[in-house]
Amino acid sequence: MEKKELGMANKIPHSSFPILCSPFFPLPMKLRTKTIIFFATLFIAAAASVVIYIENVVGVAFKKQIANDFFIIAEQSEGTYFAFLDGIKTRAIDWSSDARIVGYAKEIVGAGAGASERERLAREFATYVSKSKMPFDETIFLADILDKNGIVVASTRAERIGTDELKEELELGAHYFSKAIVSSFGEAYVKSFVFEEDETDEPMTHVTTRIFDIGADGVAKPIDAVLLVHFANTKNLAHALGVDVKESDVVPTEGRVTRMALLESYKTSDIYLVDRNGLLVTPSRYMKNVALRQKVDTLPVRECMDNKKEISAEYENFQGSSVLGASMCFKDDGIVLIVEIQKDEIFAPLDTITRSTVAGGIILAIFGIFVAISFTRMPLRRIDEVILALERVMKGDFASQAPVLSKDETGRLALMFNTMVESIRVSQKELKESKLALEEKALMLEKDVEEHKKQEQFLEESKRATLNLLEDSWKAKEALVVEGNKLQTILSSIGDGLVLIDGSYRMALVNPSASRMFGMAEEELLGQDLRSIITLWRKGKDVIPPSSWPIEEVFLTGKVITGTLEDNLSVSTEKHPDKIPIVFSLAPLGGGHAGVVIIFRDASHDRELDEAKSGFISVASHQLRTPLTSIRWYSEMLLSQDAGPLNDSQKDFMNEIHGGAERLYQTVDLLLGISRVESGKLKMDRTPIDVGVFTGEITKELGSQIDMKNLSLSVVPPDSEPVIVWLDSLTLRQVIINLISNAIRYTNDRGLIEIKWWMGDEGREVVYMVHDNGIGIPEKERSRIFSKFFRAENARSQVPDGSGLGLALVKELVESWGGKIWFDTAEGQGATFFFTIPLTTRVEG
Repeated sequence: MEKKELGMANKIPHSSFPILCSPFFPLPMKLRTKTIIFFATLFIAAAASVVIYIENVVGVAFKKQIANDFFIIAEQSEGTYFAFLDGIKTRAIDWSSDARIVGYAKEIVGAGAGASERERLAREFATYVSKSKMPFDETIFLADILDKNGIVVASTRAERIGTDELKEELELGAHYFSKAIVSSFGEAYVKSFVFEEDETDEPMTHVTTRIFDIGADGVAKPIDAVLLVHFANTKNLAHALGVDVKESDVVPTEGRVTRMALLESYKTSDIYLVDRNGLLVTPSRYMKNVALRQKVDTLPVRECMDNKKEISAEYENFQGSSVLGASMCFKDDGIVLIVEIQKDEIFAPLDTITRSTVAGGIILAIFGIFVAISFTRMPLRRIDEVILALERVMKGDFASQAPVLSKDETGRLALMFNTMVESIRVSQKELKESKLALEEKALMLEKDVEEHKKQEQFLEESKRATLNLLEDSWKAKEALVVEGNKLQTILSSIGDGLVLIDGSYRMALVNPSASRMFGMAEEELLGQDLRSIITLWRKGKDVIPPSSWPIEEVFLTGKVITGTLEDNLSVSTEKHPDKIPIVFSLAPLGGGHAGVVIIFRDASHDRELDEAKSGFISVASHQLRTPLTSIRWYSEMLLSQDAGPLNDSQKDFMNEIHGGAERLYQTVDLLLGISRVESGKLKMDRTPIDVGVFTGEITKELGSQIDMKNLSLSVVPPDSEPVIVWLDSLTLRQVIINLISNAIRYTNDRGLIEIKWWMGDEGREVVYMVHDNGIGIPEKERSRIFSKFFRAENARSQVPDGSGLGLALVKELVESWGGKIWFDTAEGQGATFFFTIPLTTRVEG
């Protein structure tokens, strides 16, 4: 027996004792390893906490302070900008008060002077201004006198005499002559940063002020003349704002604004102005000579031009760098002032601190590991001695003792271990003696217990079987009651009408919502034939016979059918004659043979929303059409260079504008077409149309698109005589063009398009087919293919641009002449669209 017990004890793994586990270290590992990991983790966590604090607290506060500083700098720059404008206004008003300029203007526009006299006065004006005025302000590029009609009557450049500046103002917005000619004494109007390639490459500022004759009595009498002064001074403005421009490029000015200390402390600081076209009008610190050449489409520009907002935030500048900056918006002038510094430079000090903290944390972790190893080496060695003694005891050596090497906790552990081993040795001896006596008694009781167990087992099995039968019976009864109550509660709480019919259309179940919709009590409806109770309408005017109800399809196919608002169905009864718009769902019972569950949803509110949406789209489309027509006309005029030559970049911009306007005009045209059909305002002028000739004209018109993709086109007319239909040619043209254009768009290069038409329904209609072997339509999206604004997922991925209105309009147009439209498709194998044209007489048309 002793050998057996010792053998069981030896099954405990030897390696389990030097390995320790704890809630903090769930993996088995030595205490020395855990101590090292603890100290390393402690120091690393401290360093990580400091890094997180720097990033999330100090960094946010630092970023906020920088943003505030930027806003203050932007406000100071705003004052500089306005002071700059006031300065050039003052210069222009000063010139307009010059006695000689006033005299020239008075005599030139006066009625008494002849043509030769005006020419002489104009030359004297040019000589006087060029030699006596302009040398004192080198920023003034040009000066003109305009009469009351805006015509240049005197100029420092003789070739400008006769120029119609009123036309320049109206067409290009070059200045404010119209305001100046009716202004009071001392008023001047500034048009900032106008680019005139025929005058100078540098942006100009135009100042207009009316000329007044100040008499001896000091009264200023207006003259019907305006002084137009052209300033070429963007470099001076840049210098005033503090942009780091070479001194040789800047005309010195008195009282220049001191450069902001914050900006000077950063190498990547920049301050510049952008005009309403998103182009630089003052030099950038990094890119020289880019005024009105560099496109700037950044957050401050968009917020100013689109929303009249000033910002102080982080964004990407025109070089694609992440920066912090602020802006001032002068929306009326079409100018935004931007101050910015690259984010990397601003946060460089914080990054340095973070890296230092991480390095310090690593050093402290290494130091902690060294300290942990030094302080735990001896205690752990004493614990290992106790573990070795325990292993000997487990092998049966109860005389084994652990050495007591110290008076600390490890020494007390060894002493307590020795005491415990001695107690186990004594207990083991007593246990053996007691075990021998108990084994003899156990043999006697074992036979009695075995017999008693057999009897109890038989009784227990009989009792369990009886209880199971009773429990199953009660559970089945309770489940039936609960399910019945649950079903009744669900049916009563459903807001939509629910009807269950059998294979003979007899109503076996009707919920309260359905009885209210039909205007009859549930008891009256049960057992009744649904076809005798309700009338189903399409578009509120056409009665749908029961043989054409979707329920028949469920009985035949056993498939679930779900209707949509586009089905345009409504229902009425004798007791509720008002037509109620509905959307239905049909689900078969027993594969469709046992019956059908029908859910009617009252779609009155949805119909009102849809009509309101259609009305809004119609109004919005009409309102958009007029400005779009103007945009197309002007863009075509500019592209044809009727208004003057364009450079390559301007041509690219105008092509983009013209293409976008054309696409938007087509979308608006589709929306108007759908709106006219839905509102019943579509006018049809029916005329006889030879379908074959008509199709040939359309395919010829689309021939360039077909050839571009190397598609094969097959047109297969019927073998019989030509097919003539009475229909509005524009309506039929729009349907066929939309279907063929879709086939071209979604068919891969070198694909096939096939067009056929034939007589159908025993000669009462023409069936027209357009087939392609393109991308097809996914099965899950086929039910929505005729919905407005819907495009299948594979169509959007292959052809990103598209409105999703073409097929919706085709469906509306086909149904407007009493036809039907459907399709057959398989994803990746193409699609085939069919529509019908009823054959009617000319009188009926």
